[in-house]
Amino acid sequence: MKHRSATLCAALVVSAVAALSGCSSEGDPVSFAPKQSAKPEESKASDVLMPTHPREWTTQRELPDGTRVVRTDLAGPKSGFTGRVWAWVPKQYGKPEYKDSAFPVLMALPGAVGYPTNYFFSKEFRLQERIGEAADKGESLPFIVVMPVLNANKDTYYDGSDIPGQPKMGTWISDDVPDLVRENFRTYADPKGWGFFGSSSGGYVGMKMVLQYPERFSVAIAGGPDAAPDSPLWNGHPKEKQENSPAWLAEELIKKSSPTPSSSPTSGLKGTPKSSPASTPASTPASGATGSPKSGSKVAISFLMGTKEPKQEVAALEKLRKEITKGPIETRVTSFEGGHDGYKYTDTLFNGDLKWMSDRMRGPVAAK
Repeated sequence: MKHRSATLCAALVVSAVAALSGCSSEGDPVSFAPKQSAKPEESKASDVLMPTHPREWTTQRELPDGTRVVRTDLAGPKSGFTGRVWAWVPKQYGKPEYKDSAFPVLMALPGAVGYPTNYFFSKEFRLQERIGEAADKGESLPFIVVMPVLNANKDTYYDGSDIPGQPKMGTWISDDVPDLVRENFRTYADPKGWGFFGSSSGGYVGMKMVLQYPERFSVAIAGGPDAAPDSPLWNGHPKEKQENSPAWLAEELIKKSSPTPSSSPTSGLKGTPKSSPASTPASTPASGATGSPKSGSKVAISFLMGTKEPKQEVAALEKLRKEITKGPIETRVTSFEGGHDGYKYTDTLFNGDLKWMSDRMRGPVAAK
């Protein structure tokens, strides 16, 4: 699907670049440095992580409610890759009653190449405005939205992975960008404070991240993702490619989370029926097996699929979903009228999926 979305992405990049101009506040410096830091004992008593090294950001565009989409260039210390990151904090973030509270983070990843920009910051998508409106209605948490570039250049894509001999774009997404967020904003240490929304290749990377790092991220909404890695840069590296496959990552997560035989109340009993994820309707959430996972990890993935998506790719994704929906992994499918379209995925996000995500994540807590 990454290949088919290239034309769409090109159009979206043009519109996003157009959004770089025409705003009176564009270029204004913005800092999110706390006016007053939490006392050390307060920080130790909770999993609220206070900013450690706030930087000055540049204003990208200003919203009607006074909030701003900002940007900065990040030289990733772990990946070695330098790229641009956009961010937005909701109006609740600056209210006095939330000054000691963490906020959930939503990393929004674009489709196709996703370089040198990320179209989700643009006014065409109104992602930030719509999240703010949904939060006011109680239909969404007030997310911090973070929008990094997805790939290292305009020539190809990296499957959100550290492909041998290539820029470490997996580490960029899994480590460098979250570290930047923690340096600048109040966040949760709990993985339920971190989630992804992605379109096409961005959806694939978000899905892959929650399966690969369940101790860091807990929820992904994936619009029309691939079912397996397909970057041409994997040629000559079959083992590494397999180890970055959602199917392989899910299998490993399920193994690590499975209760030991002795802890299962039905262990050794003959004729005990077993539930099958394949029997779960695609339109409803599919919960995992009974029993608490040893690792305590639980992740949730929602697949957004258009009725006009290629049948072969839909079948591959449904096969993957049925295989991985067990143990600590919850999945669901939301269908919509249309094809492989970033705008459609975004519209569908606000037709129940953002609420579904919010119900599985942690929101800010106002002071009493």
